[in-house]
Amino acid sequence: MSAGIDLAFKSLAPRASDWAAILPELGVAALSLFALLQAMVVPARLRWLIPATARAGLVLVAVMAVTGDGGVVRPADEALFGGLLRHNLPMAGVRLVFLSSALLTSLMAGRFLAARGAGLADYHHVLLVVTAAFMLLVQSDHFVPFFVSLETAAVGLYVLVGYLRRSEASLEAGVKFLVAGGLSSAFLLMGMVLVYGTLGGPGAGDSLSFPAIARALAAGKGTVLTLAGAAMIVGGAAFKLGAFPFHSWIPDVYQGAPTPTTAYLATASKAAGALSLLLLVTGPFAPLAAKVAPALAGLALLTLLAGNLAALATADIKRALALSGVSHAGFLLAAITAAVARTDAEAFSYPAENVVVLYLLAYVAGTFLTLHSLSAVPAREDHERPFISLRGLIRRSPAATAGLCFGVGSLAGVPPSVGFVTKLLVLALLVKAGLWWVLGAALVGVAISIHYYFGILREAVSRPGEDREDAAPLEVGAVSRFIIGALSLSTLAAGVLILL
Repeated sequence: MSAGIDLAFKSLAPRASDWAAILPELGVAALSLFALLQAMVVPARLRWLIPATARAGLVLVAVMAVTGDGGVVRPADEALFGGLLRHNLPMAGVRLVFLSSALLTSLMAGRFLAARGAGLADYHHVLLVVTAAFMLLVQSDHFVPFFVSLETAAVGLYVLVGYLRRSEASLEAGVKFLVAGGLSSAFLLMGMVLVYGTLGGPGAGDSLSFPAIARALAAGKGTVLTLAGAAMIVGGAAFKLGAFPFHSWIPDVYQGAPTPTTAYLATASKAAGALSLLLLVTGPFAPLAAKVAPALAGLALLTLLAGNLAALATADIKRALALSGVSHAGFLLAAITAAVARTDAEAFSYPAENVVVLYLLAYVAGTFLTLHSLSAVPAREDHERPFISLRGLIRRSPAATAGLCFGVGSLAGVPPSVGFVTKLLVLALLVKAGLWWVLGAALVGVAISIHYYFGILREAVSRPGEDREDAAPLEVGAVSRFIIGALSLSTLAAGVLILL
């Protein structure tokens, strides 16, 4: 008996190569603990070391992740930690999405938090914990690490959204996000219980394991409750993505959250939702493709139209960008639908999984470029940034205006930006998969988005008012100029590189 237990333990015990495979995640987690340690020992005059160390560490981890996949050359689609994790996505690009989002958030948050007397150490600690959790989430091959990673990230995001304790808008956004996030977690957990309960039993294996669930469904097992559980799980992932009809929390939370947190929510959280949804519908629920694909197609169509139409009715920049993010969630859903409807779907030799990752990278660049340029414009309240506040920006700060133009242009899909190229890839996937209704909704959505995107730019290039403060030049620091320049260049160069 003991010999059998010992053999089972050895088969499940982590190997050295398993730990090496998640070195980037371990590195980010170590950085988060180091930020707290620095807060305890570093004097006040040297507190700038905390964000500086975090940024340097993120750059090093990104280099390690991109160049060597954790320093180890690994075969594709290998199970890790006894089947709890699996590398079945383009991991270098996936990790780069989360690491670049965290790095750009840190760069934006430094001056923002200092101006409001908020702590840098706590913010960076939570930011890095959430980033590490997201990076583990998209490697999950079992519902236990999936749920633990997702909820670890969710708790951290609650803190980041309500981080400005003196701001009623930030605290209100944190409470709204907590309530909505708790509801989505409950749905997700209930769905897991239904799937586990209906597929489990003697000889059924681990019915929380993604491969085991896929085998059971392929063998015809399961009941109506199994389908209900799968729908609840997919709905929980769709909430994180911000898809219709789970998008109602997004405008209020994005507007009330601190602008750096808004940028992180719009990019990293959306990426986690998209990639986890991709894992679910192509992994454990792949045998249900005939039922899942039409549902996802309808969801994508409604998300594309709902986000763009709602954005037309707002005059606040942060709300407009939040609702435009819903439309981008529609594009991501469209690419995921193509991957489910036709497993061999490709766009210019890029598989659907790679298209999703490329779209996310382009969205990260466009979103942070837009919001970083926006943060250069002073506002009485961070949650009140009407379009008219940008009036005359081109005379006050040509650098911020240029960044806004490049960022908004990429989000809108203006050629030859990387946003245009990645949208083109998604449209090609839809043609390949024959999803014509979704293709039509995507084209209509792009046409609608031009109105509110260029409404932002129209104000920026308009003549300033007679108020002297409205026409006063804006000082943009050297670091901000460098970030704006680098991101602007990336939105142009990346599009060309993708097509080569």
